[in-house]
Amino acid sequence: MTTELLSTLGDRKRLAVLGALCAEPGAPTVAGLRERTGLSERDVQRALAVLGGAGLVRRDDAGLSADLEPIRAAAAAAVAATPIGRVAARFPRLDGCLKNGRVATIPADDGLKAELGRLVMAALPRRDTYTERELTAVLRELGDEPVALRRLLVDLRLVERDPDGSRYWPAA
Repeated sequence: MTTELLSTLGDRKRLAVLGALCAEPGAPTVAGLRERTGLSERDVQRALAVLGGAGLVRRDDAGLSADLEPIRAAAAAAVAATPIGRVAARFPRLDGCLKNGRVATIPADDGLKAELGRLVMAALPRRDTYTERELTAVLRELGDEPVALRRLLVDLRLVERDPDGSRYWPAA
């Protein structure tokens, strides 16, 4: 469904009609959408048909209305498919630190920092060792500040490293 949804939203005319549906109070008409978007009636009708097929527009006795739930569901599915998203449900206290399936902030609270470290370790691909470059690259996929995440894992003793910092491995 995500590919169909993105394809539907990838057309400027359909996006204009959906935007007009969301912006216009009440249940707009085709004529009202045509006026608001500057599109022809035929373009509005075509856009409504495709948007309706994707579940983004409803027609009922009250008229036309937008339904953005398919977009929300697709976004939630995309987040759930990320490495962080796959384990985030086990760490509900960290919701405020996560955004779009990534670590966005490192909390100040020591307890939450420890929990964040466990979340990151759960999301890391299982390997015996990483070079500094490899670990930083993996952490870049998980969060906005990969060096800070690496430092957090070391400080929490969740990973160990060679004295020169060239090699890292999960703590025993």
